[in-house]
Amino acid sequence: MEVLVAFGIIALMATISIPYIRQYQPNLKLNATARDLTSDLRYAQQLTITEQAVYFVDLNLDDDSYRILKGGVATTTIKTVEFDSSVSFQQITGLTDNEVVFNFYGGASESGEIILINSNGKTATINVKPSGYIQLEQ
Repeated sequence: MEVLVAFGIIALMATISIPYIRQYQPNLKLNATARDLTSDLRYAQQLTITEQAVYFVDLNLDDDSYRILKGGVATTTIKTVEFDSSVSFQQITGLTDNEVVFNFYGGASESGEIILINSNGKTATINVKPSGYIQLEQ
């Protein structure tokens, strides 16, 4: 009898909590995507400093993806990332051709702001400063 009561309580708790978990999941995906993009911007910055070669991140609003590219005579793709279907770019401001280009000292060629949005309407903002400082605001 006690086992049946315990299973009944567990089933009731699961029935109540599953809709809340599903509603919160897009927020988790937005946070993870924003952290990954911030990390990849810093990775491209570090590669530029280390190798003394131009690396940049190309943001593609059409298919909600980005690429880390190595510039030079022939542009080489280092990494390509596509966002989860619940996350997309909302707006990119201040960046020419939607690219974040780093110089040999780690600075960005221009300042800009990258705003991501999820299916719940929550946003995350990544600020890129000319000094090379990359800040994530959630």
